[in-house]
Amino acid sequence: MISKSEINKIRSLDSKKGRDLHSLILIEGKRLIEQVITSNYNISKIWITDDFSNKNANLISKIKDISIDLISDRDLKKITATQNPSGIVGVLEIPKGNPEKLNQPLIILDNIADPGNLGTILRTAEWFGIHNVALSKDCVDPYNSKVVRSAMGAHFNMNIIRIKIEEYIKKLQSDNFQIIAADLNTDKSIESLNLKNDKWALLMGSEAHGLSQSVKNLIDCKIKIPQVGKIESLNVSVACGIFLYHMSKIK
Repeated sequence: MISKSEINKIRSLDSKKGRDLHSLILIEGKRLIEQVITSNYNISKIWITDDFSNKNANLISKIKDISIDLISDRDLKKITATQNPSGIVGVLEIPKGNPEKLNQPLIILDNIADPGNLGTILRTAEWFGIHNVALSKDCVDPYNSKVVRSAMGAHFNMNIIRIKIEEYIKKLQSDNFQIIAADLNTDKSIESLNLKNDKWALLMGSEAHGLSQSVKNLIDCKIKIPQVGKIESLNVSVACGIFLYHMSKIK
């Protein structure tokens, strides 16, 4: 069974301070556990309820070389963020992103503060085969529990790094990356975009403020999604999906 000290440690993972201190995150639910056990993530431990164990023998049999312990429904509710936990949770090490692997198409995010938006962007990126994401210092923690739930397992196929965004853009430009910035204020439509090769980066800013001016000043190629209606803006994760779909068609 789970100890009081383990409960306290896991509960601390709900905060960025706790995650940074222990370099761990908590994942909840059958689907995420199924995905993570086939990934390169290092799982420290898994807890399951009696009821979950009895109903999911096939999944339990697939979990190899990972410590599995029983947990009561009462204790499970103490450590999870969801109101109705599904009966299985795991603690895993937060991987260190590798900047040297960012040599393929990637997404750069500037000041994305909403966890749901970031999670959906990660999920959408993975759908389109984009596995490299660079986050400015002002972006929400990618291992926030709401981000992880929204991403639906995309993390386990992602190389995610934190960057000093202006420096990083300059480095990519020196490496001949084509950087495409989403900007509502440009006259250039997404329809006019040409990709030179696979060395490109899509740059997205926050819904509230768009891209930082210091970042905009570095970018020559700015495009937007043509507007038909009167609404002020698109949700950033929706816009990202539209951009990625269009870019996948013109590879």
